[in-house]
Amino acid sequence: MKIRVAIVGLPNVGKSKLFNALAKQSIATAENFPFCTIDPNMTPVEIPDKYLQSLARLAKSKRAVSAKIDFIDVAGLVKGSSKGEGLGNRFLATVRECDAIIHVIRNYIDDDIIHVDGRVDPILDAEIINLELLLADEAHVERRLEKKRSCITDERLVLEKTLAQLEKGLPARSIGLSEDEKKVIKSMGLLTLKPVIYAINIDEIDFVLDKNEAYHHAKHIFQSIQYSDTSKDLYTVISAKLDAELSKVEKDDQITFLESLDLNDKEYQDELLQNLSHVSLPLLVKQLLDLSCVYTGPGVPSERSQTTKAHIFQNNGLTASELAGKLHGDIQRGFIKAEVIKAHDLIQYDSFSEAKTSTEGRDYVVQSDDVVLIKWK
Repeated sequence: MKIRVAIVGLPNVGKSKLFNALAKQSIATAENFPFCTIDPNMTPVEIPDKYLQSLARLAKSKRAVSAKIDFIDVAGLVKGSSKGEGLGNRFLATVRECDAIIHVIRNYIDDDIIHVDGRVDPILDAEIINLELLLADEAHVERRLEKKRSCITDERLVLEKTLAQLEKGLPARSIGLSEDEKKVIKSMGLLTLKPVIYAINIDEIDFVLDKNEAYHHAKHIFQSIQYSDTSKDLYTVISAKLDAELSKVEKDDQITFLESLDLNDKEYQDELLQNLSHVSLPLLVKQLLDLSCVYTGPGVPSERSQTTKAHIFQNNGLTASELAGKLHGDIQRGFIKAEVIKAHDLIQYDSFSEAKTSTEGRDYVVQSDDVVLIKWK
């Protein structure tokens, strides 16, 4: 399945630098003025995977294809975006098409980088964006309800329930909608129904010197934000500037750069380099959206199967038949059976044929870290 994540926030908070860190190259323009990004940029980022390469070697596959998440750099939102200020309608339309949001919050002072409101206040900044998302949803639901006034439908009932909560300042994701209710209004792409990761962006020196203190402060910010849902949302600490610098250079140059910031502790250097945004954020998104990986391809090598591939899916009942359909319609139509084994069990063997697999039918519900070999005619 395709997962899309929008990177949002006020102008000049570090969104484009974070995007470049995720892309590991300079794609998005990161300049010191509001709306330097107009058209959204997109980059696919691999989800770190501890099994894929071992499975590919076992299968003698020519290629190993990681599951990916698409990150989209959305231009800065401002107060009034819900009413079209700063091209807000155009930018919010991009967010509606995404599955989750990374909300970048600036928590550093730099006189050389203009703040759109002339001051740095991370809690207030977050509330401006969240309120705009909420107001945009409220107007969207009201317009849809206006079209449903003459008849009572499941959609209308869900919309009325949602609107009542939005008017109280509660994001749609905190209302407690059932999965069936969410499906009824899914096509609307409600902004406050999307789960959020708050990325608290700090100065690189603060990040290097005391990350634990930074996380402690970030937790306070996270818990103080209105128009949010701290029971479902997540938060993390980033230094977009540091990540952008480190992610596009080789390991030796990364070490040199950290040493220039007086970070000489080798263990801490390794910890930082292993948790750059292009590694940590895809894993956080995976946690936020309750995603898992399943693997196909590591069966007996043949001309028809030269790729071991990781597929991302939500833990909501994907069947073996549906997985076959994601590979190819012919495979789903010709489905005979699926041979299944856990990835951590399979890599203990020299080949798939030696492994002790279970034989499953088309209604088998795929589990996290399953390796699935589909037999079809």
